[in-house]
Amino acid sequence: MKPETETERLPITTIVTRTSCPICVALREFQNSWAKHLLPRECRQFCNTHAWVVANSAPAESAATIFLRAIRDHEWKPGRPSPEHCDFCKRMNEEKEARLNEFVKGLQDEKLRKWLHDYGMVCSRHGREVVAKLPENLRDSMQELMARSSNEMAETLRNFLQRGKKGNHSGGGILGHAAELLVALRGIEI
Repeated sequence: MKPETETERLPITTIVTRTSCPICVALREFQNSWAKHLLPRECRQFCNTHAWVVANSAPAESAATIFLRAIRDHEWKPGRPSPEHCDFCKRMNEEKEARLNEFVKGLQDEKLRKWLHDYGMVCSRHGREVVAKLPENLRDSMQELMARSSNEMAETLRNFLQRGKKGNHSGGGILGHAAELLVALRGIEI
């Protein structure tokens, strides 16, 4: 993959939306971009999740070379999903740290904090990591955002359950959204 430059990456503050965690979105974009441009030398160890990312998204020649190398190596075994055992997890973790730091820096802007507090969303996983990196005087704002997001999701889930008791099972996408709030976007494994 050609090295990404700062100008090719969207700033984390422009990724902020009402319905998705900006860290998750940035990581998904990074993972998709890296997989699409993956060179065989960049992926020697991979976990189960990232083997499927390679199979589904990497150039066919790169994926075949990566998998053939693993099949021929009788000592090869799948990596655990961790930065120490999976090349994808390692790169994703490095990108996550960079994006968390960028987000924390962006939160110094009071207008962004207010918008996030009123309208934004951050998943529980990344929200906790952001809180740990924030100066003490800014932690309450992020914790309030996480509480608001959780309360809104809880209300939506209660409404979904009530409609289900009446035979209306539409709106099941809310379950995926709840999973994203709790653990991050699907396909982001770090």
